[in-house]
Amino acid sequence: MIRAFFSLIALVCAGVALAGTFQVNPIRITLSQQSSSSLLTVRNDSMEKVRFQIGVFEWDQSPDGEMLLNPTEDLIFFPNLLTIDPGNERNIREGTNKSIVSREKSYRIFVEELPPAENSEAQGIRILTKMGVPIFIQPAKRLMQGQVEQMKLAEGKFSFEIKNAGNVHFFPRFVHVHGKGPMGETLFERELQAWYILSGGIRRYSIDIAQTDCPKLQDLAVEVELEGKTLKENFSMPPSVCHR
Repeated sequence: MIRAFFSLIALVCAGVALAGTFQVNPIRITLSQQSSSSLLTVRNDSMEKVRFQIGVFEWDQSPDGEMLLNPTEDLIFFPNLLTIDPGNERNIREGTNKSIVSREKSYRIFVEELPPAENSEAQGIRILTKMGVPIFIQPAKRLMQGQVEQMKLAEGKFSFEIKNAGNVHFFPRFVHVHGKGPMGETLFERELQAWYILSGGIRRYSIDIAQTDCPKLQDLAVEVELEGKTLKENFSMPPSVCHR
């Protein structure tokens, strides 16, 4: 198993992901029984020829959001190495013969910039970029279903989990936590980082509750906005929970 975080210099805009010297399009690939192959376009925006290496991995996640990658033979792609002249672009074709699934399968295709083939000491320090694009093989019948669970307050921390109980991934538009007083007044708000939650997966969150705020709180509310629906769960503060 490969466990990896990748530091990407990227900007998502109008369906195109931009890196220091290149861009890829699209930023997400969906395969299915009806469409078992697709193209990923890589464009060289630099002033020199750039070499790239391509790799594909099965993608899973830990409850804390860590990306977990495993080698896979589920996807076929070509080419695995390419060189692109300045201002030009090349296509990478990817496909699968495992397009019939009951639960969505998730992968990542990585486009990795390689050092120049020619040795050039005049270039100085060079930052090479690696960009990952999600690939999903979707089932014929899609069910998006999320749940907020395991809400608890202990040792000054409020924690909860967002569970994906459906058969496809979702990407929350936002994850908010609100703290309210006895009159319903908002005492604090937190907006937490949203990211993909894969089918069957969970994402665990934890926030600090200040000692000065805790005794004033009547309840906490977690609100998660998904595509076409909003999840909302309330947590009533247990008696004496703020006394240490």
